[in-house]
Order: sequence, then structure tokens, then C-alpha cells
Amino acid sequence: MSNPKRSIRSAALAAAMLAVTAGHASFWSWRNAPTPVDAQPGRIESVSYSPSGRDYDPNHSPVVDETEIDKDMTAIAGFADGVRTYSTLGSQGEVPAIAAKHGLDVSLGVWLSKDMARNEQEVTRAITLAKTVRGITRIVVGNETLLRAELTDSQLAGYVKRVRAGVPKHIKVGTADVWSEIVKANETIKASDYMGVHVLPYWEGVPADKALTWIRDRLDTVRKAHPGKPLFVGEVGWPSGGENFHDAYATPQSQAFIVRNFAAEAGMLGIDYNVVEAFDGIWKSTIEGSPGPTWGVLDADRAPKWPLAGDVPAPYGDRVGAAVALGLGLALSAFVAFRRRTGLGYALVASAGANIIGFGVGSAVAGAYGEYLTFGAATTWGSAFALGALMMGVAFADLTDVVRRLFTGRAPELLPRVPAVPEHKPMVSIHVAACREQPDVLAATLTSLARLDYPNYEVVVLINNTEDEELVRPVEELCAELGPKFKFHWYKKISGFKAGALNAALRHTDPAAEIVAVLDADYTVSPDWLNKLAPTFADPSVGIVQAPQEHRDGYETPLKAAMTAEYRPFFDVGMQEGLATQAFICHGTMIMLRRSAMEQVGGWSEEGICEDTELGIRILSAGYRAAYTDERLGEGLAPDNFMQFRKQRDRWVFGSTQILRAHWRKFLPGSTALTTGQKVGYLTNWARWWSDAVGVIAAGAAIVWTFASLVLPLHLPPVQATAAVLGALVLRAGSSLLASRYASGNSWKESIGACAVGMALSTTVAMAALRGVIRKRDAFRVTAKGGKRAPSRFCAKPEAYLSGALLAASATAALVNPLGTLSLELWSALLFAMAVPNLMAVGFAIGDMLPARAPRPAPLPVPQTVGQPAAQQPARDAVTA
Repeated sequence: MSNPKRSIRSAALAAAMLAVTAGHASFWSWRNAPTPVDAQPGRIESVSYSPSGRDYDPNHSPVVDETEIDKDMTAIAGFADGVRTYSTLGSQGEVPAIAAKHGLDVSLGVWLSKDMARNEQEVTRAITLAKTVRGITRIVVGNETLLRAELTDSQLAGYVKRVRAGVPKHIKVGTADVWSEIVKANETIKASDYMGVHVLPYWEGVPADKALTWIRDRLDTVRKAHPGKPLFVGEVGWPSGGENFHDAYATPQSQAFIVRNFAAEAGMLGIDYNVVEAFDGIWKSTIEGSPGPTWGVLDADRAPKWPLAGDVPAPYGDRVGAAVALGLGLALSAFVAFRRRTGLGYALVASAGANIIGFGVGSAVAGAYGEYLTFGAATTWGSAFALGALMMGVAFADLTDVVRRLFTGRAPELLPRVPAVPEHKPMVSIHVAACREQPDVLAATLTSLARLDYPNYEVVVLINNTEDEELVRPVEELCAELGPKFKFHWYKKISGFKAGALNAALRHTDPAAEIVAVLDADYTVSPDWLNKLAPTFADPSVGIVQAPQEHRDGYETPLKAAMTAEYRPFFDVGMQEGLATQAFICHGTMIMLRRSAMEQVGGWSEEGICEDTELGIRILSAGYRAAYTDERLGEGLAPDNFMQFRKQRDRWVFGSTQILRAHWRKFLPGSTALTTGQKVGYLTNWARWWSDAVGVIAAGAAIVWTFASLVLPLHLPPVQATAAVLGALVLRAGSSLLASRYASGNSWKESIGACAVGMALSTTVAMAALRGVIRKRDAFRVTAKGGKRAPSRFCAKPEAYLSGALLAASATAALVNPLGTLSLELWSALLFAMAVPNLMAVGFAIGDMLPARAPRPAPLPVPQTVGQPAAQQPARDAVTA
């Protein structure tokens, strides 16, 4: 029987998603609307010719089969009345006769350069063709020869005179060059029948809407310089794609607008003209950059890009991009909205985020679709899509986790504040393993344990891997004072890191203990810790019960305040998300474990340095489940300084790679050890760290690319992809800030500090993940806490080197961009953004080297408010004792 409330809820969610999708679709509809162009020239007078085809490259295959040339002429004859060539030698010398068969007028090009011997061949061949091919109506002696400064005005005039004397009089003879050279070429123009002018507003950085006015002004300038001389516009046009040149942006719509309007105007004014060019030439990307291949009226496959009459439709790639954007946005919306724990507000915000991701991907697809597949394009787009997909995927996961927490409240799977079976009081053995811990820190921990309001527990204190009696004897004496519940053991040397010590503690555990609780040596706990959580084990399916970590010394310094605030969102957002799928990250403090479950899976593993998470995976794989409370029932100490903070995070990340190495078979599709949700949850969590690793690799590659591009014709980074990666970085930072401020209740100051110190760990995380790929083992580095900090050494050398290189690359990209290319501007911004986290790490590391200031006084305790969010609950007197 259907549930009416559920049906109404599903309908509301669907309506919210469709509303957001409709708004997204409206944007694409506006963006891809046909562009009206009034001018309808019907046909184009002449087009520049270079053989077509995706594989054509005159540098590698200068000889073109006549059948291919014939196909090109057939395509040109479909929309133009003439063709302009640029040489009389090789395959271009075969064009005039073939073009004439198709009824095309030929403007025969004679290529002139500093190579005098070749010039003679060109001139001789031009005269012969002019006498034998009836379709030649004009000869263009030299192409931009003056611009290249390969011949002087007088030398060029001499060649023009020679050709003029050798060809029939009905054939017009002259040259063609940019307008700025023609106005100065007095001798050449005097010897010519016409003045050939190239007016290419794109290469002058003129906006498309001002291009026609600019062309008119330049033609007027040339006419005034040589009054009475007939005009031939030898090259006019606009690219349909590629990078911008100052304020000139290349699109098919602007190309159609400029070419069609100029052709119509020239036809009315009787101006002879030639459009550059007939076909897209993919090979030109190496000499003219990304706009080079896109000047054709037809593409490289001889297909029209736009019509000569009527509105100009959006490119096919833009329509494909729109479909991808809308489809991906809707799919992601449905995935997050209907999966679990949702509401109308969450559905709206999550759908908006999903459609933003869809828009980024769709725009990138449209951009990639508009480029020809070359090695450079494949390399840049392939790497951009790989990096962008990872970054946007992680950003979207962060966003949805935070939004779900903010809009739907506490996860329903969380333990209730009042135990469901309060009378269940199993015996608990609390294990405290300490390695070179300060006695006063341990004293606070043990004293708080002595105050536990629980009838049936013991405390096993195991000091390990130290021979310093000053660290040991005070703890031993305190245990004796606290009574028989406290069992003290000293292992001067023990293997297996912390896991080895905890396994030793298991050997000293009371046989009657059903539950093993583990506490870090710096943690003080609430008196009702066990009373609140131990009853959970009345459910035999529960193998793990976890409480969040908290830190009681965040008030001492701004850095400790930032670190304390940085920890909280994981426990207030990430752990709640992991609880729902049972992709549960176990932490080695404030954790309680069913002893029989531990024994079933073999206890603590001494092979890795993240024994807590590793044991949790084994217990969950054995069929048990984890339970979690968001109440802060214990508080520890923050790392002493940034160096220790780095050390701790390095250990966590490297440990995760060890876990993945050890348990990779559990994550394979056919494995039943973990559920699909658990597999996805664990891998998604670890992907956040691996995104930092990929980011560091990408940063290194970006630095190399930037400096290599100074000497090599490398493909420019695509605008859409760079913008998407920048957007993903902003989205992740924004999600982190929202989680810290609103999910964890930190102040804005604390939240900004948390984001800063978290970002400063990105290279540490990356290096630990990458190190885990090549190394199976690593040393267990204890995090120093609670000590009187002395100035330490500079600990951020990798970040200093990387940030310096990134800033240098960013400055280089900006300085070598006098043309205002948007891709390089965004690239420079991305390089700078990549440097920011590393600069933060450098700043914190410098702070470590400064003399320590006296810690701030502890804040006065505030009474707890019933029902107050756990993240905002003040520390209890018993906890801070």
C-alpha cells in the first residue's frame, strides 16, 4: 500500500529538481539561440585556398592528389565564385586549371621571399600559367612580403613589373599586404594595376561589433594614400574559434556576422574582395595558435559552418554541451535528492549545485567539441577533463554533505542522547597507551577516568617505548593512588607502534570485560561517557561505538583555535555521512569496541600506522555495524604547533594508503566483505585526500608547461576547463567555510582560521598519499601535545619551493600575455590559487619558529543548555578537570 505522505514528498522533490533544471535549460536556450544576421550576400566573390582535410599538413605532405583538389574546388564552387592561391609551385600550381573546370575565377598567388632562386621559379611558372589557363583573372605577386621585410618596396615593384610585362593585359597584376604596409608601398602600388589590402580586424584586437567600421576606416586610409588606384581586399575574415586577441573573441556567430555583412556591402559598392579562407586548416595551430585552424568558411571536412542567409544557429558542439549539462545536472540532482535524508530546501540547494557542476562540464564539452583533435588538444583537454572531473566531483560531494547537514539536521542514525537500554552495563576495559607522554597530561586523563559514573570498568595504562623514569614513575604512583581499577604496565620496548601497545593492553584485560574502550593519553572524559554509550552494546549487531573528538586547549593560541575548529566539521558532517552508509572511519580515541568482535578479527594490526581505521574496516567486514553520537563526551589536546599538526595529518593519510593496500580486494565490485555503500563511502572519503595528491602533480605539470611554453608552441590551456577547476576550488573552500561556521558552530574568525590551516595541509596530504604509493611502511611519529613549545625548525620547505615556483609561473603567464588572452589570464589566476595553500603553510611554519607567547587564560565554564547542538556544547567541569 502506497504512503500518501511519501508520494507527496517525492513529488515535491521532483518539482524542486525540475524547477532548477528548467532554469538551467532556460540559460542554455538563451545562450544557444540562433543569431540573427540581416546581410544575405548569396555568394562570396573569392576565398583563399589551402587543401582541406584533417590530416593535411604542407610541412609533411606538400603534394596533394588532384582528385582531392577537385573535391575542394567542387565544395568552393557551391558558395563562391573564385579562389585565391598563394604559390605557383607544387600542388598549388595545379589549382588554377582544376578551378577553371568548375567555373571559378582564379587570383593566382606568386610566393616571394628572400630565396631568389625560388622567386625566379615562381615568376616563370606564373607567366606560363597566365598564358595557358583561361580562368586566371588576377595575379598577386607576393603575399605580405613587405610585412615580413623579405623584400624592399623597390624590389617588389620590380617583380610586379616583370609579371605585368609577361602576362596578357586582361589579367590584373599587383601585390597584397596589410593595410599599414600598402600605404607606404609607393613604388609597388605605382607598378600595380590594383592595390591589394589585407584587413583582418581580429589580429588588431578589434571587437566583433566594431570590426566592420574598423575595416571601412582602414580602406579609406589606403584610398587616401593612393587615390585613384583600384582596390582589391585580398584578405578579410574572422576566425570561428580559439583564443581571444585583446578584445576580439572568435565565435562562429561573429565570423558569420563579419563575413556576410562585408560581402554584402562590398557587393553593393563594387569592391573586389577575397575571404580568408575556404577551409579550416588544422595544421595552422602550430604557427597561429588556437585561432589559426578556424578561419575557414567550411570546416576541415568541407562542411559549411553557417548559412549565407538567415539566422546563424549555435554550433553543434554547444548543443551537445547543453545536453550534457542538463542531463548531468538532472542525474546528479536525482542521485543526491532521492538517495537518503532529504528535504525540499536540501533538494533545491543540492540541485542548484548539481546543475552548476553540469554547467561546468557541459561548457567544457562544448569547448572541446569546437576544437579539432590534435595531439596538443587531446593532451590539454584530456588532462583538463581528468583533473576537472576529480576536483568537481570532490567539490560536489563536499557541498552535498554540508548542505544535507545544514538543511536536514542531525542524522537520524545518530545515537539518542538517552540510552535505549540504560540498564545494560557491560564491563568496560579502558586502554590508555602512552609513549613519552608528559606525566601531567596523563594525570589529567587518569583523574577524569577515576570520576567516571559507571559501576563496572577498569583502566589499563600501558607506558611504552621509553626508559625515562621521570616520565614513568609519576604515572605509576598516580595509578596506585587511584585504586585497583587502574592497572599500570611499563614496556620499555615494544614493536608494532601504538597497535603493539594496545595488543599488550589486551593481554592485561580482565577476562570479564565485554567492551574495550580506547582513549588517547591526553584525553579527559565526561563522567557519564560510559553510562551514555556502553548500553548501546545491548544490540548484538553493534561492534563499534564512537564519540567525536574535541580539544580543550583551543583558547591558548590562535593556531590552536584554528586547529580545533578545523577538526570539528569532520565529526559534525563527515562522520554523520559515513554513519548512514556504514563507511565508518574509526578513530583511536573516544572509541568503544566489542571485545568478541576484536578477537574474531584478530585484534589490532601491527602492520600499519592507522590501526584504528584498519580495525574498524575488519570489524565492519565481519558483519558488525558502527554506532556514533555527536555529543562531545571527551576532550584532548591540540598538537603543539603546525609541525606537529602536519605530522599527525601525514600519519593519517599515509595510514589510509596502507589500509587500501591491505584491503584492496574488499573494494572490488564482486567482493561481499563490504556493501556497495561502504565501498563508495570509503573511496569517496579517501578521494578527498587523493585530490590533493593529483593537485600537486597538476601544479608541477602546470609549472613545467608554463615555462616550456616560452620556447615551445604548446597548446594553450582551455578556458572552460581552467574556469571549472577554479570554480571547484572555490566551491570546496566555500563548503568548508559553511561546514565550519554553521554545522560546527565555530565563529567566523575560527572558521576562516580553520579553512586556512586546513588548506595549509594540502601539500602535506598530497605527499603522504604519493609516498604511500611507493612505500608500504613508514615510521609512527607521535604527535607532541601539551608541552611548553620552544621555537622549532622551519617545516614547510616543500611548500616554500612549490609556492615560489607557482608564483613565478603565475607572474610569467601574466607577463607573457600582452594580448590579454583570457586563457592565460585564468591560467595565471589558477597558478596563483594553487600557490595560496602553500603560502599559508609557509606562514604557519614561520610562526612555529617565533618565540612562544604566554597562552591565553582558560575561559570560564558555561552551563550546558539542554538541546544545544553538540558542536556548540561548552566543556563540562569534569571534562576540563
